[in-house]
Amino acid sequence: MPKLTAQEYQQLHEIASADATLIAKATGFLSFVQDGDLKSMVENERRKAEMHYNELIDIANGESLNQKFEQLDGGLKGRPRNASVQSPTPIQPKSGQGFTDRIIAADLLDYSKSMTVRCIWAATEITHVGIRRALSEMARYHLDAAYEFFKFMEQKGWYVPLGANENAEQWFRQNHEQIISAHMSGRQESDWVSANAPMPS
Repeated sequence: MPKLTAQEYQQLHEIASADATLIAKATGFLSFVQDGDLKSMVENERRKAEMHYNELIDIANGESLNQKFEQLDGGLKGRPRNASVQSPTPIQPKSGQGFTDRIIAADLLDYSKSMTVRCIWAATEITHVGIRRALSEMARYHLDAAYEFFKFMEQKGWYVPLGANENAEQWFRQNHEQIISAHMSGRQESDWVSANAPMPS
């Protein structure tokens, strides 16, 4: 039966680490989310990330593949059983920090897109057909999650595309006014413009 290669272990490690980060993000965001629908989406993200994380650990230990993909190419029977199957401890946000629903939704939308690409990329680096299928299923989930976050933001008016006749600078400022205000507090409007002006040729 085939054994995992160093490259395959590396890819599993990358995805598991990304899932651990997603667990921490979702757990922290739940302390601040206000919208009921968004809260349910964040809870689902954390739950699925924990499931994916544990599935990846099982795969590395040779357990999951023997059960789900044993008819494909023999699975990974006999692999070392030295990895934890517990979800990583989430990082708690510092006291006084806060996130708006818009920031939470935008962050998880971006992370869902990133996880989709990560899982697809990892699948192309792995020869074991069972692991490739598992990662493809994870990528499909993240792709669907990205669409759900996109639709949520669109309905809230938080995902507004730039129109052909709009002023790009004004459009950018309107869509990111909250973030700009938070990060540029104390600076004058002219300071922001001069700091981001293109360098003279």
